[in-house]
Amino acid sequence: MKAYALTHVGKVRTGNEDAYYLPKGGERFCAVADGMGGHRAGEVASALAIEILSRCLREAAQPGEDALRAAVERANRAIYEAAAADADKRGMGTTLTALWFDASCAHLSHVGDSRAYLLRNRALMQLTNDHSLVGQLVAQGELTPSQARSHPRRNVITKALGTDRHVMPDFTTVDRLPGDVWLLCTDGLSNLVRDSELTKLMQGGGTWPEKLQKIVDLALTRGAPDNVTALVALGPEEGRSDG
Repeated sequence: MKAYALTHVGKVRTGNEDAYYLPKGGERFCAVADGMGGHRAGEVASALAIEILSRCLREAAQPGEDALRAAVERANRAIYEAAAADADKRGMGTTLTALWFDASCAHLSHVGDSRAYLLRNRALMQLTNDHSLVGQLVAQGELTPSQARSHPRRNVITKALGTDRHVMPDFTTVDRLPGDVWLLCTDGLSNLVRDSELTKLMQGGGTWPEKLQKIVDLALTRGAPDNVTALVALGPEEGRSDG
């Protein structure tokens, strides 16, 4: 599995509460997380989610929804317990979007408003639903995606890891085809860069690290009030991952 990632603090924030995981030798999973909470608690929550998820998936016998569900639940419990034990971290939480390949399918777990996209046959498909106030309004037809990007409450999420004792993530399984490209990103990117622009840049020239740089740079030119993280995974080809 080849995967590449790039993160940037953005133009306004002083710290980066995003986190990501790139596969190490032989691994077939990756993830992004976007933390929230004061006193740097968001940074703690996203890092803890990535740490627990990756450890659980390394220990799992085989890819699949059951193992992915157990890993996400363990990550949720760890964040929840860490928040309960430290007053400075009360209420901390994080999004988590994780992708795990088996021989023929991709298993996707999602909580929050980070996103997963699939570029297939020159068309970009959003595979996740935003667990956010504006995401609900878009689904109900009360807002357009364009209006959602500038809505004053666009950062209000309705589901996250660590904010409750138990969490109910979304799970999706998608067949893998040659030439597929998967994009995981935080809302610091998706709020500023349109799907049509992502499609064009992903299909453009250059290496994948160069393409990711162009994607993140576009968000930065638009002010980037939030942290910006993008991760690309390629399948079904296997190989070494680079950051």
